[in-house]
Amino acid sequence: MVFYALKIRRAVNKNKKIIPGHSPRERLSLRLIIVIPVVFILVSLSVGLFAMGLTQHFLHPPTPSIKALLILRLWIVGSSLIAGFLGALMAYSIIRPVRKAILDAQKMIEFVETQPHPVEAANEVRALSTLFDQAYLSFIELVQAREMLDNIHEGIVALDTEGKIAGMNLRAQETLEISLAAARQKSISDLWGSTLANSVLLRITESVLREQEERVHNRVPFCSPSGKEVFLSVKVSPLKLKRQPRELLGAIITFAEQTVRSVDLPEIIGKSDELAQVLDLVAKVANTGATVLLTGESGTGKELIAEALHHLSQRKDKPLIKLNCTAIPEGLLESELFGHEKGAFTGAIRKKPGKFELANGGTIFLDEIGDMSPSTQAKVLRVLQEKEFTPVGGEQVRKVDVRIIAATNKNLPVEVEQGRFREDLFYRINVITISIPSLRERKSDIPFLADHFLERVAKKNNAHKKSLSRSAQDCLLAHSWPGNIRELENALERAFLLSDGSIIQPEDLPITPNTSRTSPDSLRQTTSTTAGERAERASLNDTLEAFEKELIMQALKKSDGIQAEAAKKLGLNRKNLWHKIKKHNIDVNYLKNDSKI
Repeated sequence: MVFYALKIRRAVNKNKKIIPGHSPRERLSLRLIIVIPVVFILVSLSVGLFAMGLTQHFLHPPTPSIKALLILRLWIVGSSLIAGFLGALMAYSIIRPVRKAILDAQKMIEFVETQPHPVEAANEVRALSTLFDQAYLSFIELVQAREMLDNIHEGIVALDTEGKIAGMNLRAQETLEISLAAARQKSISDLWGSTLANSVLLRITESVLREQEERVHNRVPFCSPSGKEVFLSVKVSPLKLKRQPRELLGAIITFAEQTVRSVDLPEIIGKSDELAQVLDLVAKVANTGATVLLTGESGTGKELIAEALHHLSQRKDKPLIKLNCTAIPEGLLESELFGHEKGAFTGAIRKKPGKFELANGGTIFLDEIGDMSPSTQAKVLRVLQEKEFTPVGGEQVRKVDVRIIAATNKNLPVEVEQGRFREDLFYRINVITISIPSLRERKSDIPFLADHFLERVAKKNNAHKKSLSRSAQDCLLAHSWPGNIRELENALERAFLLSDGSIIQPEDLPITPNTSRTSPDSLRQTTSTTAGERAERASLNDTLEAFEKELIMQALKKSDGIQAEAAKKLGLNRKNLWHKIKKHNIDVNYLKNDSKI
């Protein structure tokens, strides 16, 4: 063994360049296993012989017999060998953690660098130091990669060869409703359970691990632990290193929740409770033929709801005529609605049918009906009551069968009180009222709407689809969107066209923190002012963080500290709100007590 160690020593001294993973470990193991026991033996022998010499010199014991002297010397040698054996055990206990640390460092380097740099060192300490320097740099790269994965809108789960969870990004944790610490080393079958809804996803994953072939599927059912059922678009790929293509390391599962696109309502996107309530009401009243009044802020999608009402009704095979009452000058609006005869007014060179006549048998959508003049309102009321009208400049009364869907962003009861809207017409169109929620009231739909708009812009410009970074998505969620869905669509189209790279960052978005606001007027003025002041002396990220904290505190105050209600107001799920409360160090109990004062 000593000869072998000396031979290794000569070989090492001859060539100082050490490749990590081989020579340093062997040299360290040999030195620890050989040198430490030898030292223990030499020290024990020296101490024993020295003690025996001192005893003979100072105490002058009687001359021992040869047998007694032999036994004493055998005892000293034996105890020295026992000490050497204990030294070997100590060396082995030291070697194990050191070798494990080296192997872990090498694996980390191998995953990041396909060809790690050789370690040049003349001794074990320098070899270990250089090796761990490489591991630290690789660790930094892994942290950066982790941050990039958390910014991706899709969920990503990494599995080992046995189908156990090795890692997942933030989006996957939100969808699967489990933290990485709780999921680590769980099998995918334990994570998803044995429910029938998840059996398809489980079979896909198992087949990829078995056959080592990538599989892509759309509309894969998934049931979360809370019972939420969604459809996922899933891609499962085998994980291999490029330099070792035959060795399977595991599998990567990439998935994204498919947006809610009803077969009957392909353009209405979202899955919030507020939107679901609207769609339920649309489905109930669409086939009744009743007059419907759509209320809501500008840009909330009232026209899409009107199209859905027509498409789901028995009039779907008949025309749907749309008219924006504010886009037509007052003098021409009546002619547009009821038509005119030739020579009815200057410029009427021919007979022209009106929108009501064109919509006969179908549906007419009167957008912004609150801006209609009182005289035109009276004639629309006649159509509602009598199902008849007279063209401008004509004398013949014409019958018409039209369903009226009206929309407005004004408060019609207030308009009636102030005499700007006819009370009798209001009661005629207010048979069924559907209130369309603003975008700030359904913020959980923003990621799905953003994904839809980015896909649409990519197709429109024949370009590759871009995605939102995590910080850009948080910026969208923090904005109040006074222009609602229309403003969101325009902002994303501009960001898509002007951003560099495939990922849209917060600085690419045409929104600023000081324009963000919540629906109550008092909070809107306060938050916009404070955010504007902070923006003058803080960076964009600091301003966003401060504004986010302020919005959360206001929502908690209004909800008496109840986090579930505050999360609903903010358009977040409860887990996300909890993490943000911890991040901003918000004292919920203080806000709860403050709201009661």
